[in-house]
Amino acid sequence: MAREKGLYQRKDSPYWWIDVVLPDGRRVCQSTRLKDRDAATEFLIRLKADAYDAQQKPLQPDRSWKEAVLRYVGELDNPSRLVSSRDHLRQLDPFLCELMLNEISMESLQPFIRHRKDVEGVTNATVNRALEIVRRILHLARDEWGWLERFPRIRMLSEPRRRVRFLSRQEADALLEALSAHLRPVVSFGLATGCRMGEILNLEWHRVDFDRRVAWLDHGTTKNGEGRGIPLNNDAILALRAVEGDHGRWCFTYRKKRMERVGSGWKRALRRAGITDFRFHDLRHTWASWHVTNGTSLQELMELGGWKSYEMVLRYAHLAPDHLSHAAARIERTWKIVEQNSTKTLR
Repeated sequence: MAREKGLYQRKDSPYWWIDVVLPDGRRVCQSTRLKDRDAATEFLIRLKADAYDAQQKPLQPDRSWKEAVLRYVGELDNPSRLVSSRDHLRQLDPFLCELMLNEISMESLQPFIRHRKDVEGVTNATVNRALEIVRRILHLARDEWGWLERFPRIRMLSEPRRRVRFLSRQEADALLEALSAHLRPVVSFGLATGCRMGEILNLEWHRVDFDRRVAWLDHGTTKNGEGRGIPLNNDAILALRAVEGDHGRWCFTYRKKRMERVGSGWKRALRRAGITDFRFHDLRHTWASWHVTNGTSLQELMELGGWKSYEMVLRYAHLAPDHLSHAAARIERTWKIVEQNSTKTLR
């Protein structure tokens, strides 16, 4: 294959390099990271062709943040993600509603970040959840909708190491006692199954099988987008029986409508129970911690909780040192220790 113009070798590098002005006017000078001349030539030809094709595409009209939000919300098929996204989008709206997509950057997001942190006092983690949605929408606008050519760099704020906050049995009893009647079954079910809030509040009766003692979570309600079965212990069964007949479709309701969130009643119950630094999602940590301290293996916990990564359950490993003791015992043998002219035998 004949060498393409703009392809050359440098004495200080084993790779072929390019120095060329592309059809769109950009000058590119970089390594191909290829040692074979023919392969490097193909790389350069493809680079030129891509630049030419991009030139021939009709210019997309500028799209606004409002248009992108409407499309994003309209295409969401996960009810739990929809609820959480709406909350963050409402917070973002005053700061981004007048911007076009190509005007959004880390700099244009600074007023939002400062307001949330300095005025409203939220944590970096809360701000990051909103920034993740901004990034998700911009990714869709570029990669799927063709509304954006370049993706701006949006950095996440630093967060402390992920905490594991869980309740003792006594604290859990106090919380249940402090809850209002419509929230008590919700929290009881969470403590019994480890389900996330969205998974609980979107549970429908046709997905509950009392005979087989299992509930099926729809793929549209789980965090990882995959459906899974939830084994129901006696506590979970009692929580469901307590609300059986309240509504024809939804398991957990308030005033004949599906609950979308636990609301201020949750916070009031925490205050009455004297529990601080505790979020609804920490019920899942509580459930997992209780399992591990009662002998459930991390592999079993991973399957029960629907985690896709073993790394996610390792945060609970320190609660079960016994599993390391059993591992250490696998290579035991009888050792003789000589001490002050006497022989002692371990084991």
